[in-house]
Amino acid sequence: MIAASPRLAGIDARLYLVTDTAQCESAGRSVAETVYEAVAGGAGIVQVRDKDLDDAGFYSLTREVIAAVAAAMGGSGRYVPVVVNDRVNVARRLLDEGIPIHVHIGQSDTTPARVRALLGPGPLIGLSASNTAQFAAARASGAVDLLGIGPVYDTSTKADAPGGLGAEHLGELVAQAGLPAVGIGGITHDRAAEIRDCGLIGMCVVSAICMAEDPRRAAAELLTAFDPGGLIGGVEPGSAGVARAGDPLTSADRAGGKVSAEESTLRLGGAR
Repeated sequence: MIAASPRLAGIDARLYLVTDTAQCESAGRSVAETVYEAVAGGAGIVQVRDKDLDDAGFYSLTREVIAAVAAAMGGSGRYVPVVVNDRVNVARRLLDEGIPIHVHIGQSDTTPARVRALLGPGPLIGLSASNTAQFAAARASGAVDLLGIGPVYDTSTKADAPGGLGAEHLGELVAQAGLPAVGIGGITHDRAAEIRDCGLIGMCVVSAICMAEDPRRAAAELLTAFDPGGLIGGVEPGSAGVARAGDPLTSADRAGGKVSAEESTLRLGGAR
């Protein structure tokens, strides 16, 4: 396993949720409600992805996700970064408002060096990559913090996704990457154990949580399947202090700084 860089210190990357608005809605929940439950169950990174929204709508969605993450963390002391998929302009707006945000980009999006120039040294930059040339370019840029390697398995989440790499080839690629990496694409509870020993610091999931009947339970079970002994590191899912969905929010909670009024609206399923 490539050791996590100091820039990833304090981040539990074992379970990385990538949102899908349509999938969440088909399961009868908003994205924010799904994120809240997933983080309460142990998800350690959340990426907001929606290719259909314009920037204004995506900004609003991201603000909802940020509030949902904060509500789910409660007073636990966890740090769960929120990442936007590609929308560098939205990230810049949020940073200008004093809101921490990070970015994940693909091979056909803005280059890592350009993203770093636009956003400055603070935000983490993730990059999708799947071959040695792309790994080398990522390392040479000096701007990439985390690689997303995949698709690990065949997936229908992205219409143009190539065939799955398979766990054996994934392990070979991770060894070549030279940067911390998470696997993405077609990862389910049953497959999580298959990639446990591939050298990844975590796994990205979409439908395994977004379409789950119980996203909190799904998150906890995915973590257990991927890292049953806690050997990869991170915080224990469902640890004390993590907010519970549906718990009533009191004025004392808000006055004590635990949860804002905006977050309480999200807890009750406020629409964007």
